[in-house]
Amino acid sequence: MMKIFSSLSISRKIAAVFISLLFMMGIGGLVGLYNARQLVNVTESLYTDSFKRGETLSSVGNEFLSARQEIFLHAIISDETSKTYLEGLMEGHRKKIDRLLDEYGKLGFSSGQEAIFNNLVRSLSEYWAINSRIASSSVKGERQASLNLIRTAGNDSFTAVLNSLKKLSVMEKDSAFTAYQKSDFFAGRIVKVTVAFTLAALVLAAGLWIILTRSIVRPILAIEESARKIGQGMLDQRVPVATDDEIGSLAIEFNKMSENLQDYYVTLEKKVAERTEELKAANDELVEKKRTLEFANMELIEANAIKSQFLANVSHELRTPLNSIIGFSELLIEKAFGDLNERQMQYVEFVHSSGGHLLQLINNILDLSKIEVGRMGVVMEDFPILETIGEILGILKPIAHQRNITIESKTAIASPMIRADKVKFKQILLNLLNNAVKFNVDGGKIAVDWEIVEEPSGMKMERFYVFKIKDTGLGVKKEDIPKLFKEFEQIDSSLSREYGGTGLGLALTKRLVELHKGSVWVESEPGVGSTFYVKMPKGTEDIDVPAPVLTQAVQPYSQDADEHPLVLIASESQDINRLLEIYLESGYYEVAIASDGIELLRKAQELKPFAIVMGISIPKKDGWEALNDLKSDPDTMDIPVVVISSTENQELAYALGAAEYLQKPINKEGLLKMLWRLRSASRAGKGRLKILIAVEDFEGVKDASDFLEKEGFSVFRAGAGDAAMAMARDIKPDVVIHGLKLDGGLDLGFIRDLGAAASAKKTIVLTRYGLSPEKKRLLGAGVKVIEHKDGFFSETLLSEIRSAGAA
Repeated sequence: MMKIFSSLSISRKIAAVFISLLFMMGIGGLVGLYNARQLVNVTESLYTDSFKRGETLSSVGNEFLSARQEIFLHAIISDETSKTYLEGLMEGHRKKIDRLLDEYGKLGFSSGQEAIFNNLVRSLSEYWAINSRIASSSVKGERQASLNLIRTAGNDSFTAVLNSLKKLSVMEKDSAFTAYQKSDFFAGRIVKVTVAFTLAALVLAAGLWIILTRSIVRPILAIEESARKIGQGMLDQRVPVATDDEIGSLAIEFNKMSENLQDYYVTLEKKVAERTEELKAANDELVEKKRTLEFANMELIEANAIKSQFLANVSHELRTPLNSIIGFSELLIEKAFGDLNERQMQYVEFVHSSGGHLLQLINNILDLSKIEVGRMGVVMEDFPILETIGEILGILKPIAHQRNITIESKTAIASPMIRADKVKFKQILLNLLNNAVKFNVDGGKIAVDWEIVEEPSGMKMERFYVFKIKDTGLGVKKEDIPKLFKEFEQIDSSLSREYGGTGLGLALTKRLVELHKGSVWVESEPGVGSTFYVKMPKGTEDIDVPAPVLTQAVQPYSQDADEHPLVLIASESQDINRLLEIYLESGYYEVAIASDGIELLRKAQELKPFAIVMGISIPKKDGWEALNDLKSDPDTMDIPVVVISSTENQELAYALGAAEYLQKPINKEGLLKMLWRLRSASRAGKGRLKILIAVEDFEGVKDASDFLEKEGFSVFRAGAGDAAMAMARDIKPDVVIHGLKLDGGLDLGFIRDLGAAASAKKTIVLTRYGLSPEKKRLLGAGVKVIEHKDGFFSETLLSEIRSAGAA
């Protein structure tokens, strides 16, 4: 038996085991079903022959007793109505007893029951006949005769009926007990058969498991043990072949694999040794190359640093003479030194435009260098796109008009905001629009459009602006499009000569867009035109904030000859000093010049100028050191200082106390307006408490401004952004009031930064709808929150402002 089982395949072995178990289960199930059926039959018989028959006899007895009581009542009462009612009841009991006996008879009889049943029926017939006689006598009023009949013949027939019912009930109980004994027998037999077959199945399963283990599990364990030893390096291991099934075949193939592996390992050691020597030589070569690359990389880093320093130095050195070239050429164009003839004017305009072109080239090269070394940062702020696009179009439309080029731009009732570096954003669009004008045809068109799209970013959706600048210009071939965004690459040298350019504009634009985590691409067709796309993150969901409105407006620079404030100038070169002097004299300022940092400090103490305009690279004492000394000296610390430089160091300048920062080249109009703003702030602040209201979008601010001006305060209003910061540094207000529309618009960082920039004695938050307790806690105890409800301003606002004046 064991040999036959071992010779079977694994699938047949498993099939044999399952078939044996199924056979045992089938026999046990059939026996159980048979006994269960017998048990059901016995139970059904028990219910039908015992319970139901017994219940029927019990009902007959109850009805019979009720009829006995009612015939007795009929005999003893004299009321005719009651007698009639009792006769009806007795008739109902009689019919019900007949019906119950009929049902009982239909259930069938066991041995001896039929004779007793027939006797019961005869006794009932006699009893009903006697009852009829009793009822008749009772109706006639023969009460005593009726009672005598009940006590004699009636009692005898009543007893005969009860005896028959009792005998039948006893026989039914005997039948029920017999059925119960029968069901108990079948139940016991089911238990015994089930236990027997269960034990037999367990014995069979154990035997089959032993056989299956010896045929399958043990050979697999033997293969596993041999594989483990081979893994430990014992390659001479072999597996015994115990069966002729699939496991036996596996053992044979395993042994062949072991032999091959042992043979391969013998030759592998030799190959490994040879390969190790080769790798060692290659590794030595790689180490040498790595050392060479590290030296080369260090040289590249040093060269890159030298290049960046060189570009910064060259930029600074070039911006100073360029400032003179551009500035003096502007003065000549404005005929500040007399009239020029037509040819002279043409040459001066050439000089001015060439200087501007050279300045743009320097700026582009320097910006690209900063991006490459990772020094180009972005200053993020929220600003409206329509206003910014309008500023750019205001610069380009005069140029486009000369060639009859039409520029159309998308408009909207309310401009959405974007969070980006505003200066770099303007540079991006200016570069693209400038190219659209430059490479367009005379009488062409340019369309500026934008839309907001949503794209998945991780697990959430992010909103982007997609700006589209479409022109009707020359267009670009498909194979030339990749060249557009590479540095110093021109698509066509002939186009370069005709239209000019260095190939840096689009390359810089691409880098600036990527700094904002955006992208730029182009679609173009030669002879039809090009469409440039710029995608940038939206960054904010705000809508355009109203433009800052100054309650105390800054007027254009005065031409009143009776007032000529003194401005002290100290720049890097005499040319710039002379240019600034000409600018300021045209604005009716007196000018004093310092040739170096030491002379600047001396003249500032002696002359007490209205303002100081100074450069950074001034001789003997550089601008940063001189600025620090000016702000450290009590005699000069209140003099506004305007720093002019060719590099971007606004943060350092403001940190040292500068009022304004201008980057070269200097614009005459901008310089004069800036000085006039400082001048207006200085005059407005003499003898009066200065209040700066930073507006968000709150109608109550106009009421507050009028109210405070009537109380004799100097009130200034500005938007909640850069304009407020600049004004805070200029006028140094005593009190800063923030006008808020809603709790959700509160910018804690802006409130803190503005208070620090203003060095204000008190900061007040004015709100119509109040602030949440959490926001008040974050503001701190030093910030006063005043709610402006329906009605006029309370004395709380005045008392807070006056307390600041008394401090």
